Amino acid sequence: MIFEMPKFFRRRAVTGRDLRPGSVDDALAICAVNFWPAFKLSKGFWNFVLTESLGRFRVVEEAESADIVLTSVFPHEKARFPEKTIAIIWENIRPNFEFYRFSISSDFDTYQGRNCRVPNWYEELMWTESFRGPKGPRFAHGHEERVEIDRLLAPGEVEPVVRPKFCCLVTSYREPHRALAAEALSQIGPVDIFGNITGAPLRQSKYEALRDYRFNLCFENSIFPGYYTEKALQAWVAGCIPLYFSDPFFSVDFNPNAMINRMSFRTLENFVEAVKKVDESPALMAQFRREPLLLDRPSLAPVIGFLRGTAKAITGRDIGSSAPVETV
Repeated sequence: MIFEMPKFFRRRAVTGRDLRPGSVDDALAICAVNFWPAFKLSKGFWNFVLTESLGRFRVVEEAESADIVLTSVFPHEKARFPEKTIAIIWENIRPNFEFYRFSISSDFDTYQGRNCRVPNWYEELMWTESFRGPKGPRFAHGHEERVEIDRLLAPGEVEPVVRPKFCCLVTSYREPHRALAAEALSQIGPVDIFGNITGAPLRQSKYEALRDYRFNLCFENSIFPGYYTEKALQAWVAGCIPLYFSDPFFSVDFNPNAMINRMSFRTLENFVEAVKKVDESPALMAQFRREPLLLDRPSLAPVIGFLRGTAKAITGRDIGSSAPVETV
């Protein structure tokens, strides 16, 4: 049986530039539009991923002169050149292939090969020795150092002295169920709140702010299969037990025994009872802290392969075939 390449990979390339192999013009021209205000294509996680995937590329300001256009969802609208546009979606928003040709998002679905999953928390990782340091500001975030992957695969540290404070929450706005959880947990002990919601943005690393707390309330803002942000990871790295809330498939990414997930309990009252039981038991606290956050090593190989394939579909050129595929 002969399988045909899907039509969206077989469309005619839209850039018609005559690029000479090995010349300066041979580097792909990439433009970024509709991203969050602090986003820069010249540095950071996506610069790293694109370089690993496509090799040397040039950043251009205008979509007309780009070989490939990257778009995000600020706003989520139809691209001017959908045939050569790839969406990068790190909000809880589904791809719309009437707006662009391909997408990279948190969704598990491939949508017939048009989407590749790269979860938001991948930005927190130190993928290579040279890719370290704070990831840079994004909204009210970005002061935290990137984390070594091996640290997340190893058991957590059991501290000899119980931390003095019960629980905290770092958030930018009031999400109703998270607010109800904070109110209910305050029956056990004080729940301290940091972040924009207080009128005083957190201008330091969360790892510093969380270091005295036993628990961190880190519910996702909204829930969809695959949408897992930095929240649980940062709580675990800070030495807290994450009090998480996500869909049931979070165990694809994270070790479910390393956190208490609201999703596992029928009522908020049951969830609070479980937290209280752990808080009153040094043995249970230590059991949670001994659990690694990750059970499997994450990899950028899928998105590297995806970007090479989409770049070829858009430009008609073989891109980055000599670059290493496995980046862990």
